[in-house]
Amino acid sequence: MYIRLTGTGNAPQIPVYGCYCKSCSRARVDENYRRRPASAEIQTSAGRFLLDAGRTDLADWADPKTLKGVILTHYHMDHVAGLFHLRWGVAGSIPVFGPSDPNGCDDLYAHPGCLDFTHTLEPYRERRLCEEMTIIPVPIKHSKMTFGYIIKGRREVVVYLSDCDGIGPESASVIRESMPKVVIVDCSFPPEVGRNHLSLDRALPLLDELGAQWLYLTHIGHDLENYLLSHPLPEDGRILLARDGLTLNID
Repeated sequence: MYIRLTGTGNAPQIPVYGCYCKSCSRARVDENYRRRPASAEIQTSAGRFLLDAGRTDLADWADPKTLKGVILTHYHMDHVAGLFHLRWGVAGSIPVFGPSDPNGCDDLYAHPGCLDFTHTLEPYRERRLCEEMTIIPVPIKHSKMTFGYIIKGRREVVVYLSDCDGIGPESASVIRESMPKVVIVDCSFPPEVGRNHLSLDRALPLLDELGAQWLYLTHIGHDLENYLLSHPLPEDGRILLARDGLTLNID
């Protein structure tokens, strides 16, 4: 089983429309530096699960024969936009797992198409999605009800914390107890900048606070990338800048 990051950018993505800073200019000429909406896919022997669905090209590459479900962190548009296309497919019912949100996003609940939004998750309650994968939703701070996820394989644990403005003590305790190998965390801004998302100075301490072996930064904005051009991450290799397409083995 593995997790592949299908997007590591914040809502504007990189390159940002109309911007010609160093980060955006580099991304226009080198595909390796593009950052699409923060999202991932989890590949298991049972099939593929999408982790957030902000990419609007899902219908091009999310094979309906292998797609087993969608796991949502929350219902902001940059995390669900791809569902507006997917829902009109003629595939079988696709379960959508996520937090309780009475408003959802736009008219997804009213016109779900082939999407099944009845699979609401409860905080801290473990849910087995297939034989080799269990998830535990942990509430994290954001401007809308948002879950991070502890993703358990047969032997290893990865934690995904996109769109995070902090982690409460209960969620932090549950994450530490899971003994994560990797934590993938929102880090949208340079130090001491921004709101509703973590800045670099608030994200870096999570490596030790959550007991992870490695910390990968995601949901990255162009201002952070520009900052890191002259302020590199620690040299010990335990804190890393994620890239679109990065693949991590869970087992």
